[in-house]
Amino acid sequence: MKKLTLTLSAVTVAATVLAGCGGGDNGENSSAGTNAGTNASANSGTNASSNADSNANTSASGNNAGSKASGEVVTIRTSITDGELSKDQIAEFEKDHPNIKIQLEALDATKLAAELATGDAPDVIRMSGVFDLPGYVIKGIAMDLSDRIANSSVIKSDDLLPIADIYRFDGKTVGTGPIYGLPKDWSNDYAIFYNKKAFDAAGVPLPDSSKPMTWPEVIDLAKKLTIKDGKTVKQYGLSATEWGKTEPNFNNMLQYLLSAGVNMNGDNNGSIDLNKPAAKDYLNMWVQAVKDGIGPNSINNDQTSGGDLFLSDKAAMIIDGYWYSGAIRSNEKSKTHLDDYGMLPTPTAPGGTRVAPTGGATGAIINKETKHPEEAWTFYEWFFGGKPADDRAKTGWGLPVFKSKMDLLPKETAFDKQVNQVLQDELQYTSQYLQTNPYLSSGGWPIFDKYAAPLYFGKSTVEDAITGMTKDANVVITEAMSAAGQ
Repeated sequence: MKKLTLTLSAVTVAATVLAGCGGGDNGENSSAGTNAGTNASANSGTNASSNADSNANTSASGNNAGSKASGEVVTIRTSITDGELSKDQIAEFEKDHPNIKIQLEALDATKLAAELATGDAPDVIRMSGVFDLPGYVIKGIAMDLSDRIANSSVIKSDDLLPIADIYRFDGKTVGTGPIYGLPKDWSNDYAIFYNKKAFDAAGVPLPDSSKPMTWPEVIDLAKKLTIKDGKTVKQYGLSATEWGKTEPNFNNMLQYLLSAGVNMNGDNNGSIDLNKPAAKDYLNMWVQAVKDGIGPNSINNDQTSGGDLFLSDKAAMIIDGYWYSGAIRSNEKSKTHLDDYGMLPTPTAPGGTRVAPTGGATGAIINKETKHPEEAWTFYEWFFGGKPADDRAKTGWGLPVFKSKMDLLPKETAFDKQVNQVLQDELQYTSQYLQTNPYLSSGGWPIFDKYAAPLYFGKSTVEDAITGMTKDANVVITEAMSAAGQ
């Protein structure tokens, strides 16, 4: 990919790269941060795919040969966070690989944009597979790892779960083509956890965990679980996510549309159209939920985080994936009574099919411009397939990407067993991906919020909101394609 193309697009790429999932991380609806994003053309992506290996191999044979011959110690820079890679783990790696030093870099969008534009970005770049990976491939930033993974003794292709394919992209379709990265972990991010104490307080029986509810059923249940004393809320029925408000959001709508069998993307991802009955149904449902005050929202202006409410018995349900079991296990209060918590299957759209997609699949790519591709791969292979992957799986802060590591997940307590029982069923429905647009990327969330917020206060209509969302999203898509010469 020509340096000019990289420079033109670097700012918009960087805005999405830090949008990965939080916590254990799977970013979801929640966990995702929301940043404006955009991408370039599918044709450029195809060219990037075909050129990546040759460029990487040339770089590898040249640079690495020199460093090994001279005994040079090289530094591999990565935007993987210190919450995902500890000092002890780094020390362990460096002891076993004395020629490689690992440097963690906390990057904001502005800094990463500058580094991408000047060719000085980290060697290993953290990202959300769902929302970021296609853009990096289209722009020629991501190294094709197909041959390296195929020849690896640590990352074995036949041991990878199907979710790994979310890091495949052929320039048009996610899940096909070369593989450019791996998730460090992932989850069924739109599942629901329940707090039995809150259910008991409301006198409401727990739902059947063997079958999914529809989203309208979840909202209706949340109304029954909300306890008020006059205008004072004693208990909410639903915390939409660990961090966010109990309001509709773009990512959650994508899961709803996927279940409803609706794809908003036009041919070759050149446009989107949200003027669909399912999208309107989703908005109407959630706008009413906001007005009914089933959780903290813009109307009641409750700033308490969803996780704090849930773990302090002030919210009966929370929308989060398997990774949230790690939050429950590690919380000082909740870990003393784990049997009061459990997971419910991912809800569906009314009359829709069952899907339990990941909302993030946070992982990383290797920068195609790295000056030390062999050392970068050595670190990458270790972090994603070695002991750190085992350590992550054992904590339950997300699901491993390897079949062989699924047995490492916590299974000791009744809570673990309940969650794993639901999980085993959910795994049958995780192979479908959110229908994201590679030219819009994470930019859909802020556009959605811009037009959804007035609905809560009766200052707009759903029809107008849908029209505005569609218009603004297509402006972003058109500008992204134009910047790439499309």
